[in-house]
Amino acid sequence: MSNWKWIVVTILPLFIATGCWDKRDPEDREYMITMGVDKKDDGYTVAFAPAKTEEKEPKKMVCQGRSLADAIAYNDSRNSRKTELGQLKMIVFGKSILEDRKLLLSLLEELERSQEISKKVTVLATASSAEACIDAMMEEDDGTGLFLWEFYKNTAKEVGVTKGLDMDTFFTELTEQRGSAILPRIEPADGGLYLGGGVGLVDLRFSTFLNDKEEQGYLFLLGEAEGAVLEAEDDGKRIPLRVVNSKVDYDFEKQQDGTTLCRIELSINGDLLGSVKKEAFSKEGTKKLENLFSEIIKTEIENTMKIAQEQDTAELLGLAVRLRRAYPEYSGDFWKDVTIVVEPEIKIRDTGRIR
Repeated sequence: MSNWKWIVVTILPLFIATGCWDKRDPEDREYMITMGVDKKDDGYTVAFAPAKTEEKEPKKMVCQGRSLADAIAYNDSRNSRKTELGQLKMIVFGKSILEDRKLLLSLLEELERSQEISKKVTVLATASSAEACIDAMMEEDDGTGLFLWEFYKNTAKEVGVTKGLDMDTFFTELTEQRGSAILPRIEPADGGLYLGGGVGLVDLRFSTFLNDKEEQGYLFLLGEAEGAVLEAEDDGKRIPLRVVNSKVDYDFEKQQDGTTLCRIELSINGDLLGSVKKEAFSKEGTKKLENLFSEIIKTEIENTMKIAQEQDTAELLGLAVRLRRAYPEYSGDFWKDVTIVVEPEIKIRDTGRIR
């Protein structure tokens, strides 16, 4: 092998692996942690929260363009540092962009094509503007761009009122559910940010909001309700229970009249919170509370399903796609053809043991 060929073969992989084709040094890059996207006329307003560095405190950066690439190019033209999205952790979609199907589709296609933005980035939506969420975030924790990421990561793990969703899963749901999905919801609030509930898309357009309880019902349908807190009333006393384990199984069965019976069977374990009378842990007392909480869960799920019925779609909650997996040939009207029976079974734990 000639010397020049040896040099190319040896050195080229290093350039590719380290990104040395871009002559900018790390200190000449602005590493963005959170991105918020809103609609602006026939294009986008993009707000960035950069990472905190030793050199300077982070400041919100806002740019506009007819595409994401256009907005970023505009941002780079006004700044000495290149916008770097390789460290991006979160994307917030404002309500205005979710209401415009054409702009939302273009944005999602651009994000899907991007080689720079990780498909594991967390996605959220808001009834407000995405920029307002960035503003609220920048006021916290000395403005570090990691605040929203840490806030979401910790809160979503501890409180079962919203679903964690990355971009890759979001794209999969949109494909399988024919343009429908539920995004976790975040809102600017007094003193910071509020995480809870969901934002529903139908046919790739904003459709409805889910409050905390409705989102919780959705999490039960997914078998992902760990952390959810339920409250029952017994003898005039409120008794809270935290879900520690949640599973779900769907059983579809064809009926003789041509309809389909769908049994949603839930298996749930929970811990009672606060001070509880010893009688609650007797066999009879435990069974009574388990029945109470089972009815509460059933009601939450049925209320959540009513929202999908009002939107005239079974795609929103992923019910239709489950039926298609069981019967690939199915193509009818889900709500007319399917009877749903919700069957929760909850077991209350006593100091870690299931009675």
